[in-house]
Amino acid sequence: MQTAPHKALYNQILAVVLSLGIGCIFLSVVWRLKGISPNIFYILVAIALLATYNFYQIFTTKYRKRAAVLKEQFPKHWRIILLENVTYYNTLNEEEKARFERNIQVFLSEVRITGIKTTVDDTVKILVASSAIIPIFGFPEWEYDNLGEVLIYPGSFDDQFNHEGGNRRILGMVGNGPLDRIMIFSKPALISGFVNNKDNRNVGIHEFAHLVDSKDGYFDGIPATIPPDCVEPWLDLMYKEIERIKQGDSSLNPYGATNKVEFFAVATEYFFEYPFNMEKENPALYDMLEIIFNQDTTHRFSVAMRSLIGLSGKKLGRNSKCPCKSGKKYKHCCLKG
Repeated sequence: MQTAPHKALYNQILAVVLSLGIGCIFLSVVWRLKGISPNIFYILVAIALLATYNFYQIFTTKYRKRAAVLKEQFPKHWRIILLENVTYYNTLNEEEKARFERNIQVFLSEVRITGIKTTVDDTVKILVASSAIIPIFGFPEWEYDNLGEVLIYPGSFDDQFNHEGGNRRILGMVGNGPLDRIMIFSKPALISGFVNNKDNRNVGIHEFAHLVDSKDGYFDGIPATIPPDCVEPWLDLMYKEIERIKQGDSSLNPYGATNKVEFFAVATEYFFEYPFNMEKENPALYDMLEIIFNQDTTHRFSVAMRSLIGLSGKKLGRNSKCPCKSGKKYKHCCLKG
């Protein structure tokens, strides 16, 4: 759920055009009644103008609410939760962190997060929102159009959404039937996905990857973000990697061999959870996911690590020849100045 600045501007322009168009229709009808009592005529004109304004308000409701939310200061305790739990957030520069936080605010203002027989605190809310934002952070205009609610269960559940008894092995899913397009998470699994960064698994990112996949209306393992000329190479790469998983020759979670849909979600988890390992073991898969998500995760993590340990850029050695061509050592020449 991104801030979508260009969509917000387009929405305002379109709202003005549509509202004025509707207003003109109303006024043209009223104008034909100008022969009636002047008082009634003026009242009808006022009604037409008021209707025009109301239509504009209706058309811009979504983005006006977002603008109001973004005027609010990001809660300090939310930032602490991000710093302590979301590694991805810590790899961002200050400008990107601010954008990530704005997206958190928008997401939590528009998507309801409900605990089913369990409590939902701010940590759970922030982890759900982070799961949504991480995969699509490279696309500022992205919208999760069909997601309105996320249900948090106290533990695993079955395919009938039962969280007690039975064969409960599911940790997260995009619902179907009466829960169509509603996200469901096991609370312990959601939290564990962010606590352990080296198991290549994150149920939050996994499930939101399914929504990225289905943006075009289909759950088919071909994400809506992929450039058209990359579809065939992606499918070829996917089939080969699924075969490698089946042969036990891949570091991807074996669940990725279930089908194309699950392969994409599993590969997405790996890409964001353990990018250096993926780039080393399967550079072709890493490069393709870099295109799909418009993000270079290894570069992002490298820059963050260098900043963390205080590494700076390359410098001239003190005993190098001074670049001013004086023939002296750098430390005895311009460096002294």
